[in-house]
Amino acid sequence: MASKLSYEVKPKNYMKKLMSTFLFIALVSFLSAFTSVSTDGNFTVDSNASHLKWTGYHLAKSYEHNGYVKIKSGKFSVIDNKITSGEFVMDMNTISNNDLTNAKDNAKLVNHLKSVDFFNVKKFPEAKLVIKGSEASGSGLKVTADLTIRGITKTITFDAALQEVENGKVLATATITVQRTDFEVMYGWKVENAMLSGEFKMDVKLVGVK
Repeated sequence: MASKLSYEVKPKNYMKKLMSTFLFIALVSFLSAFTSVSTDGNFTVDSNASHLKWTGYHLAKSYEHNGYVKIKSGKFSVIDNKITSGEFVMDMNTISNNDLTNAKDNAKLVNHLKSVDFFNVKKFPEAKLVIKGSEASGSGLKVTADLTIRGITKTITFDAALQEVENGKVLATATITVQRTDFEVMYGWKVENAMLSGEFKMDVKLVGVK
């Protein structure tokens, strides 16, 4: 007598569940590989790929000016995805304005920023940021650093983000709010000084290369 071959037909939704499981495992494996990428090491800042954007405000932030300062040099170290140390030098002679389209007005503002009323670039041609350490904070880092402007050094804290952008390179970004009067970036106590906001902002983008 011929034997009967019996088999069970799998329902279509079983195959869908099986495929979903395979896709989920593949996705988890991919994300695990991505998040395990280490940014640890010593990095030199690529000055051409990095920048510092400044923004200054009028009283009550009714209007603003912005521009750039070139990063002259920089280096930082990363351990366990935290910035443990670093030093960055800004060339204050390169300060520029980005929002005034009239050449005469643009030059007037830039020259004023370079004068003794503000950054006194002739006497203090460089500004410096020295990182003392950082701690994990939310999805980013809380950085502690010494900021030097006009020869005055103050300890500040700010939020930063760090990520690998390609092999051997990392991107560090931060927004730093600076109390300008702490560094004597002001007219003195003239009426004009009272018309300016007491702070300015620095948006920093650093590309580090091993």
